[in-house]
Amino acid sequence: MVNTNSPTDASPAVAPVIGRDMGPFGRVFRFVSGVCGLILLYFRLPWDEGAAAYLGMMAVYLVLIAGAYIAVFGVLRERVLGRVSPWIPAGLFQAPILIYPFGLGTGPLHDALALYTAGSLLVNTFSGYAGLEVAAVPSLVWRRRYPIYSPFNGVDLAERSMREGLAANSGAARLPWIGATLVTAFVFCAFWLVDYIAFMPFLQENGVGPALRLPGPVAVVLLSAAALVAWDARARRDRGQGVAALVLVLLTPAFAVDMVPEVLWIAVIAGGLGVAVVTGIRALVRRSGSAHA
Repeated sequence: MVNTNSPTDASPAVAPVIGRDMGPFGRVFRFVSGVCGLILLYFRLPWDEGAAAYLGMMAVYLVLIAGAYIAVFGVLRERVLGRVSPWIPAGLFQAPILIYPFGLGTGPLHDALALYTAGSLLVNTFSGYAGLEVAAVPSLVWRRRYPIYSPFNGVDLAERSMREGLAANSGAARLPWIGATLVTAFVFCAFWLVDYIAFMPFLQENGVGPALRLPGPVAVVLLSAAALVAWDARARRDRGQGVAALVLVLLTPAFAVDMVPEVLWIAVIAGGLGVAVVTGIRALVRRSGSAHA
């Protein structure tokens, strides 16, 4: 992903920045994902006679989660967020999601974080901010939009790549890009959004949900779009297109085994940790060199 640390106060820059600006497809993608997340949460919550206490604790955790993100964002906004790679705050802000695989915390905490995340996707949608979803509310509060990488930036990167290919070609040369755009949109929708929709309990019960899901190997068609983007990157020596091609290739097996969200969450956390370690080592080397100079 292209690294830029320039924040914006309102409208996106003319040249879209991954981790900050989104296009129409990315906006729709986040909206559907956020709505699906809220629906799934509704069906997961206990609505029996003990619901009041559970929802009360959940509300407390929700306030604490939102307050913590707003506070940390505020402390880091100028000193850190505007100076470091977008990977580092992405890994930091995404790390709390590890409570799920490690089984940390209680049910109300888990559901409060799920509610905050799903609601933040809707905030992303309506604000147009394409940074990490949990940073959407803090970015509104502090009125600063820093590039902070998100799992959904894979969608933004693919969309930007296709738009650039379509804009750079005309006539017959545009036909392959039209095909690649349709293939990319199909795979992302069928193996990401439709999977969310198919998981709805009311669709699972009557067998409609499983019927909506396509066989994993179908996702391999995405490699055709990746090949076209890679060819374009080489022909135009475009680093952004090269990154897009690589992301499409890496996402293909994740789509095929139905693990895209999980893979992207891990990638964001691991990427943030890796970049932070490399940045720290470079800083130590520079200081050591200066001390011996």
